Amino acid sequence: MKTIIILSLMIVSLSCKAQQIVPLEKAIEYRDSDIEIPDGTYLKVVNGLLNKYLGIWKGTYNNKNYVFIITKTKKDFLEISKDKLLVRYLITTPTGSILEDTRNLPDTNPLVIEGDYISKSKGYYTLNYFGQNSKCGQSGVVFISTTKDNKQMKLSLSPNQGFINNKCSKIADQILPTTSMNLTKQ
Repeated sequence: MKTIIILSLMIVSLSCKAQQIVPLEKAIEYRDSDIEIPDGTYLKVVNGLLNKYLGIWKGTYNNKNYVFIITKTKKDFLEISKDKLLVRYLITTPTGSILEDTRNLPDTNPLVIEGDYISKSKGYYTLNYFGQNSKCGQSGVVFISTTKDNKQMKLSLSPNQGFINNKCSKIADQILPTTSMNLTKQ
């Protein structure tokens, strides 16, 4: 019986890999220096840098009302884990007609805006966005930053115009603001 217990413990200890926790803001350093992130790494929020973005944010831009719901999640890819923000949104006209609503989509749906990296030196967080017409240019990088009191947030989209399908008759209209819009935390 002792032999079975000892063998079981040895197998469990050999199969467990040590996880190295690295602050999330170091993720961009790996990318900028073209260094591969080691297997077993967890890019983790260790200092609360993403907490200021969490919650519901509202604003108006180009005669459209926006509600952004920002949550935090842990995503695993191959042998690497990473804390990320997820952004779901509701866009309506002034009369309340819904233009876009991703609030009830699962985390894995491509229409849910997914975080990428934080630039601590520049004070913003970047996220990847793919809209309904992403093949025709409705996609890009979203930048968000907050004021010092974390009650206001700026959001803007830098469109990915280089990835347009040749079957598109025209570039899709962007539904997210391509110039900075102000949002208020609710």
